[in-house]
Amino acid sequence: MPGKLVLLGQYPPTVVLDPRQSLLEALLALDQRGVRHAVVVDDEGRLQGILSIRRILSFIHRRAVSGNVYQGLQETTVADVMWRNPPRVVVGEFGIDDVVYILSKLNVGAITVVDKDERVLGIISEKHITGIMALVDIHVAVHEVMTKPARSLREGAKLRDAIELMAVHRYRHIPIVDDHDRVVALLTARDVLDYIALENTLSKLKEGLDSEVLDTVVTQVATGAPATIDPEADVGRALRLMRKRGISGLPVVGREKILEGIITERDIVVKMPKLVGTEIFYDYARSRLYVARVIS
Repeated sequence: MPGKLVLLGQYPPTVVLDPRQSLLEALLALDQRGVRHAVVVDDEGRLQGILSIRRILSFIHRRAVSGNVYQGLQETTVADVMWRNPPRVVVGEFGIDDVVYILSKLNVGAITVVDKDERVLGIISEKHITGIMALVDIHVAVHEVMTKPARSLREGAKLRDAIELMAVHRYRHIPIVDDHDRVVALLTARDVLDYIALENTLSKLKEGLDSEVLDTVVTQVATGAPATIDPEADVGRALRLMRKRGISGLPVVGREKILEGIITERDIVVKMPKLVGTEIFYDYARSRLYVARVIS
């Protein structure tokens, strides 16, 4: 009887790109499928790189300086922007503890799963790891792993300001605050990508109206009322709230909704092993926590 694979992650990856595709095609693919990372492969399916939303926004930030963002997206290929030689694990040879170690050590958001010939089989992101952790209380308070102070923008800030913060500081979440530092919105890299991918926005960029697009007020781009978390709350509760709201970061607020910090999936994956190790969730449903473990 053939073995059955028990997998953590997405198999095959949701978005797979050819390195020769345009950055515009990649942007639209990531927007349509609602993921943060695309795997880039050659004609034989071998790993060539990873393209993330952050890399696309960094390109837009650089291109905004020279002008004609739309032309740049059309003329630039995925190969020009992707992360070459990203981390990967070989199917059947690595456990979840190895994956967590790599993600936390390298401070990256995703790792590819390949066979021994480098053909891509799947992708594991920090979202898959934190999805497991959300099943239980972690007994670690949010304030122990949050980033503080959180870099924020005022309500009247422009989209270009947000893209610059995301590009330069590698942020994916920017709390939007009023004049009293009360959180009024949360702008995510996903929000920005979705806005740029709108037909109306692309039409403006195609006409060379870059300034009109980049001068959009950030509160017009951020979606939905912001979910927030108390600094004393359990990390597991924060993760469950993230999953419920479909986001990967939460502003941390104290009294009167004043911003104190931000907690993200990246914070948890990078900082938790340093605090308590992976055992806190590794023993939970052990059989589910192996990457491509073969059972008869």
